Amino acid sequence: MLITTLIAAVISIAAGACIRAWAFAIFAFIVAIGFGGVVFVDGSSAAVAIGSGIAILALMEIGYLTGVFLSGLLRRNARRRESNSADGVSAASERQQS
Repeated sequence: MLITTLIAAVISIAAGACIRAWAFAIFAFIVAIGFGGVVFVDGSSAAVAIGSGIAILALMEIGYLTGVFLSGLLRRNARRRESNSADGVSAASERQQS
């Protein structure tokens, strides 16, 4: 169960950087239904199975949002570095021409 949770979290974080929100929502919903079904088949009650499905869905959504945030932060920092280096090059070339 712990390994499944860790795998779901890692996949969700990676998906946050790669796929659209609607595609991930469909994927997460299907995974949560499957996870709840497996818990139910293992002999747990329906309430426990539903609770497990909702828990894994919440974990996956939090992981997705974390991935979106981290990828946006990395893109913003890369853009900032590019603009800073471009400003430094243009300023140096202007000084040489003067």
